[in-house]
Amino acid sequence: MYAPFPLIRVEGSPRDRGLAYGRAAAERIAVGEELYRKAMGQRGFDWSEVRRLAAEFRPSIEATDPDCATEIDAIAEGAAVDVETVIVINARSEIFNGRTPYASALEGGCTSGLALSNATSEGRLLHAQNWDFNAACIGSSVVLHLTDEGGHSILTFVEAGGLARSGLNSSGIAITANNLESDQDAGRTGMPLSMIRRRALMARTFAEAIGAITSAPRAVSNNMTLSHAGGDIAINLETTPDDVFLLYPGSDGLFAHANHFNAPDARVRLRDGALKGRTPCTLYRDKRVLHHLAADAPNVTRATFERALADDFGHPFAVCRPPVQSRSGHLSTTVASVIFDAAAGALHVRPAPWNDQTAWATHRLDGAEARVAAQ
Repeated sequence: MYAPFPLIRVEGSPRDRGLAYGRAAAERIAVGEELYRKAMGQRGFDWSEVRRLAAEFRPSIEATDPDCATEIDAIAEGAAVDVETVIVINARSEIFNGRTPYASALEGGCTSGLALSNATSEGRLLHAQNWDFNAACIGSSVVLHLTDEGGHSILTFVEAGGLARSGLNSSGIAITANNLESDQDAGRTGMPLSMIRRRALMARTFAEAIGAITSAPRAVSNNMTLSHAGGDIAINLETTPDDVFLLYPGSDGLFAHANHFNAPDARVRLRDGALKGRTPCTLYRDKRVLHHLAADAPNVTRATFERALADDFGHPFAVCRPPVQSRSGHLSTTVASVIFDAAAGALHVRPAPWNDQTAWATHRLDGAEARVAAQ
C-alpha cells in the first residue's frame, strides 16, 4: 500500500519558508533529483548539461518574482542540494518540452474537471484533477501548507521542492493544470510553470490570479484552470509562450479538460502536439469526466468526482491510469487524484488511485487534518 503524501507546513518570509520546506522535504527532493537525472540521461543529457539549462531560467525568475528566487535558494540550502537541482524540479516541463517542438517526454498527461455551485448538491464549487506522470513521483510528492507574513495561506499538492502544482488558497481561489504542446514550444526561457501557479495561489483576488498567468513570460504551452469559490466562477486558460485562449464552463456549470487545445481559435492557429499521436487518450478523457459529472448534475458531490477520477474506460489509457511502460522507458501512471473544495478550505488527495488499497486524505487551510478510508 502506498503511504499518504506527507504534509509540510511552512510560514513566514520567503527565506524562512524555503529553509523549512527544504529541510522537511530533503528526502523526497533527493528522490526527485534522481528521477530527473535518470529521465534526462535517457534523453542523452548528462546532469551538468541539465544544470546549465536550468540556470538559464534564473534571470526570468529573478526579474518576474524575486520572492520565488529567494525561496528557491532557501529550499536548496535547507535540502543541502545545489540551486540548479531545485530549478530543474520547478522547470522540468520547460526543460523537457522546450528544446524542440513536440519533444516532450511527459507521456500521459492530466485530466481535470469542475462543477460550479448550480451543479452541486451542496451549492459549493468543486474543482478536481488527476495528475499523470512518472510513477516515481508517488514517492517524491508532498502536500505543502504555506502561510506568508500577512496570514495568506495556500495548500498545494506538488513535487517536493516545487513551489506549486495544483492547489487552493485562503481567498477561495483554486488552480489545476494540464500539459499541452504546440509549435511555439522551442528555444524559450521564462517563468517556470510551477512558479506561475504559485503566483496565482499567492493572489488575494481573482483578477490578480488571472494576471499572474497572462502576464508571465512563459516558455512552454500549458493549460491552467482557475476557479473562485466565493465568486462561483471559473476560467480556463490554454496558454502558449505567445498566446492565451479562453474557455468557460457551460450553462450546466460543468467543465473538463485533458491535454489538447479546445479553444476554436487555438485549433486554427496552432499545431497541437497531442494530435501527433503521443497522447491520443486525451481526446476522450475529458469527455469521460464530463460523463460522470453530467450524470449527477445538478447534484454533483465529492463522491461524483471520486468516481470520475477513477474512470477506467480505455484501460490502461484511461482517466485513471495504472503504471504503463512509456516509450521513454519509465512507468507512466496516475500519481494522484486531488479534489478542491475551496469554500470549505479543503484539499482531498489520494495517491495511486488505481490501487484499491490507497486512501483519501483531507488537509485543511485551518490546520485540521482528517483521513478517510479507501474508496
